[in-house]
Amino acid sequence: MHRRLIIFTIVLLSGALPGIFLAGNVSAELYKRVNPDGSVEFTDIPANSDDEPLKLAPLSTFKSTLPPREGIKIPSTSASVKYTSAKIISPANETTIRDNAGIITVNASVSPGLQSGHKIVLLDNGVIKGESTSGSFTISNADRGAHALSIQVQNKSGKTLISSGSVTVYLHRRSVFNP
Repeated sequence: MHRRLIIFTIVLLSGALPGIFLAGNVSAELYKRVNPDGSVEFTDIPANSDDEPLKLAPLSTFKSTLPPREGIKIPSTSASVKYTSAKIISPANETTIRDNAGIITVNASVSPGLQSGHKIVLLDNGVIKGESTSGSFTISNADRGAHALSIQVQNKSGKTLISSGSVTVYLHRRSVFNP
């Protein structure tokens, strides 16, 4: 019994499935049989003369079309691109961070996406702490206390194109003097 099922599976996978996908409209009768042990068997050969074929729903088909070429707009990489927003996504404003190593992770976003040759600069209390093209920053060994974080998008020559608002975070670090 299992041998027939294995042979059927091998035949189905090796020949029948590629034939179904490669042939246009293929039509064959399919029969379902429940064996005495409860296993289900599908076959194209009826076990009895009174077996009726399964009624299957028609296959869904569609025709693919190519989009019109004139509808495609390639974004400009020129310096004339106007950024509409620059913001720090995380951490949120007025967040307290407890990290004894003084690590602050900052994620920022710019809209529209960052253009080629441009960079995002992270400022902490007005001091540049890093540059990125992905918008992810890590400040290491930051001092405890308040940190006013902001970002700027700069072009190749270092000209600021847009700045974000300030996000204030508070870093708490343990100390022997103030546990």
